Amino acid sequence: MGVNRMQPIKLLAKLTTKTLNLTGTFGGSGQDVIDWRTAAHALAGLPPCQTSWAYFRYVGEEQRLKRVVRSLTMHATLFIKIRQYKIKPETLNGLVMSAIYEHVQPVCNECDGSGLAPGEKATSPSPDICIHCHGRGRRPISKRSRCQIIGINHKSYSCAHDEVTKELLRLISEWERGIFKNIYEKMEDVA
Repeated sequence: MGVNRMQPIKLLAKLTTKTLNLTGTFGGSGQDVIDWRTAAHALAGLPPCQTSWAYFRYVGEEQRLKRVVRSLTMHATLFIKIRQYKIKPETLNGLVMSAIYEHVQPVCNECDGSGLAPGEKATSPSPDICIHCHGRGRRPISKRSRCQIIGINHKSYSCAHDEVTKELLRLISEWERGIFKNIYEKMEDVA
């Protein structure tokens, strides 16, 4: 497998402490041309929030969760102030954790993670969103499950809570797009 054809997630897997040989076969002696240094180079130049997300999400470094939560909380706090929502700090913490949990869910089976209705293209003048995942691209979690993570009663879940959740999910998706774009650009430099 050429360096420039490696999938971003497989590349990031090289950063784990228990790296697997992704090109070898059982009992074989396949040599992978990518080591952890190359994988780390693929993240160079990213903002700290995206780097922390990449290490948390794809490398399994749980200690990075604190940085991720801090970045998301700062962004959501500003979003809440601009929109003039009334949300308690402990509820905001729950919204952040709920968005992280929801984003790491498997992709939606209906739209394959695009967030668009099957057959729609992002280049359409006004593409329809997937009705199954509501445009989020991930398998939806129930309102009750989300409220349980947030720490509020499902009857207390308001439009403001939903808007903050959507904004957090949008930001995490933006981070992932930035990570993958950076990886593709860095791998072209190495090839």
